[in-house]
Amino acid sequence: MLLMLRKFMPDAGSVYKLSALLLAMAWAGAGFASGLNSDRTLPGPISPFQVRYQLDLPGGGEIFPALTSCAAPHYWPIATLSMLNGSSQPIIEMVSAEIPGWSRKSVETVTLAPNEARTVQLSPELLPQAFQNDEIRTATVEVRAAIVGTTLGYYETRPVYLHSASDLFWGNQFVNAQYIARWVTPHDPAVLQLVSSARNYVPRGRLAGYLLPGSRSAPAVAAQVENEARGIFAAMEHLRISYVSSISTYGKFTTHAERVRLPHETLSLSSANCLDLSVAFAAAMENLGLEPVIVLVPGHAFVGVRLGHASAEILYLDLTVMPDGTFEAAERRASNWLQKTSRAQLNLIDIASARSRQIYPMAQNIAP
Repeated sequence: MLLMLRKFMPDAGSVYKLSALLLAMAWAGAGFASGLNSDRTLPGPISPFQVRYQLDLPGGGEIFPALTSCAAPHYWPIATLSMLNGSSQPIIEMVSAEIPGWSRKSVETVTLAPNEARTVQLSPELLPQAFQNDEIRTATVEVRAAIVGTTLGYYETRPVYLHSASDLFWGNQFVNAQYIARWVTPHDPAVLQLVSSARNYVPRGRLAGYLLPGSRSAPAVAAQVENEARGIFAAMEHLRISYVSSISTYGKFTTHAERVRLPHETLSLSSANCLDLSVAFAAAMENLGLEPVIVLVPGHAFVGVRLGHASAEILYLDLTVMPDGTFEAAERRASNWLQKTSRAQLNLIDIASARSRQIYPMAQNIAP
């Protein structure tokens, strides 16, 4: 056995020769690599002073849940993080944002070239409880950034203000007015009950929308739509809904924001302001397959419904005549507003048009 082991073991001379060969190869490789890099310097470690961060809260940190997922034209991200890579090498940042208890965590990867600056908009998706919230609340947004491949990082928290899901930010000159369509909820159980009750106030209990068997004449369809509007009006009047002024909201934008009741609130509490009444009526009209409109004039709102599919003819109603005013009185009051309001001051929100722009109803108790 010992002879066999000796047979396979190299002698001292062989070991010396092999070692010398390996060492020469290593030196040669080192010299070759040195030659490749002789005209440039290898990048050194990034200093924490070479990467700068600036966290900002557009809109003063106020969050209106109803507008967060709609790309409203006059709205803002929850936060923005500006980053400047002052180093001589590119970096990859992993950026995350979260409102603990109110949102999911958003995570995104941002690549910055040497000396590049970038601002990232941060709007983590709100959780369902944010859409159940009924009053303005303080919360905290947490923002983190980490440079991949290093131990360098950034972390900062800021206070934010979460509005009620019923608060609507109108924007400057009511530029967000079309988003009132989110409050028009045709499938709400309270709206279904209202429509069911309306059958008691129309001929033969028929609520067929624009469908009119045996006739397609515009006057006949218009007459049917008017009967259906009368039925919904009578059903709402039967609830003895009275007018209340309940528009106050809190925060920085009290002159540009308003609390709007969802139809189930209006119909269950039997009290509402002009806009609340218009939203509830419009929801019932849309439930029937009709095409409602909501009209905003300075300091007031009323409702209408097209008398045919895509028709230019609209039946307008001012529902603030409730609980004792008649259907005809509602028509007259709306007509008076139209006559004394200039075209420039009149804002008509077409619900069908809003739906075509993916402004969908706000779901009760769940995130949209």
